[in-house]
Amino acid sequence: MLIENSKLALASLAANKMRAFLTMLGIIIGIAAVIAIMTVGNSLQQSVKASMASMGVNNISAGFSMLNYDEDSSSSEITPLVQPQVLKDMVSTYSSEIQTISVQSSVGSGSVRSGNKTAKVSVSGVSAGYFVAERTSLSGGTFFTPHMYEKGSNVAIVSDRFAKSIFGNNLSKALGKEFEVNVDSNYTTYTIVGIYTYKTDNYSFDGSSGKSTSTPVYIPLKSAQLQVHNTDISDFTVVAKDSVDTTALASEMQTYLNAHNPTYANYQIECYSMQSMIKQSTDMSKNTTNAMTLIAALALLVGGIGVMNIMTVSITERTREIGTRKALGAPNEQILLQFITEAIIICLIGGLIGIGLGIVMGNIASRVMGYPASISLSSIAVSMGFSMFIGVFFGFYPANKAAKMNPIEALRYE
Repeated sequence: MLIENSKLALASLAANKMRAFLTMLGIIIGIAAVIAIMTVGNSLQQSVKASMASMGVNNISAGFSMLNYDEDSSSSEITPLVQPQVLKDMVSTYSSEIQTISVQSSVGSGSVRSGNKTAKVSVSGVSAGYFVAERTSLSGGTFFTPHMYEKGSNVAIVSDRFAKSIFGNNLSKALGKEFEVNVDSNYTTYTIVGIYTYKTDNYSFDGSSGKSTSTPVYIPLKSAQLQVHNTDISDFTVVAKDSVDTTALASEMQTYLNAHNPTYANYQIECYSMQSMIKQSTDMSKNTTNAMTLIAALALLVGGIGVMNIMTVSITERTREIGTRKALGAPNEQILLQFITEAIIICLIGGLIGIGLGIVMGNIASRVMGYPASISLSSIAVSMGFSMFIGVFFGFYPANKAAKMNPIEALRYE
């Protein structure tokens, strides 16, 4: 019976192609919009998650935040700092959960000259954990040795871009070479022991040419502290061991630091994990996508009303046919199923077209926005399920009206 009803439905749609297409249009647009929006949203979520994960999913950042911001008084307040001993004690307390700690101390920005070649740099002292937290990879040479950190040697790890601009494209020639940096008229000579791979971003240019790009130069933390005459720390990053709940550890670290570090009026130490930031970002993106999908889904509701409208018209046009079938003994259930099947087929065909269109639109939109397309299979399943529901729901009223039609009155209908 289902096959027979399907054939009757397809024959009816074929007899009124334009009307059937216009009826499907609302379903097509609704499903295409839902799938396209969810594909773009899913692509954005995956891209943000991957980008933040590349920064280190086990990282916990810590720094000071102002409790009550007062523009007039904030400029006169001292900069809050974490005492080195407090930091050492914290690492010792949570040694079973902490892999390493990243501390950075800025020396300043300056320039390097070698003959007629010039490069801009920003010099920072870093602990050994910095390269772990930042997932730094070397193009040549080695990282600093424990002896270099302990002694505070004037050695440096520079970017491959810096090495090429000063020493040429052969990076190996830069290793072991010395260069002098001028920071605020203070000249310091460093020896290159390593070259890291420089990663560009949207904010790396400060001029119209890549030659004006300032790249970081890293030196041992103690070297920087000796130059700036300051060993205090304003912020740092902890790298937790694998399988550690970084959100819980961040909360425990925050409590510990605020309890043991010297207190500063109007300031407190805050610790937040990368995992919690990824979750917050993903949740925000997901909520935005869901809200936009809900709006797009209204087109499906409009499409459903169109299905109900066209089915009502179709039943009115086929009143004599219905009367004839009932007079020949067709039960009400058969008439009901016939027209519900027709409504479902309209939504099914419209849904399939909408899925294809939505996938194409989602892929194009994702690529235009610069994200790798990530098709949401759940959106396809939900859209098709909702389409079938619309077919049954909005097709039931006209189908039920046809099933209850009096055969004598139907046969007399002109």
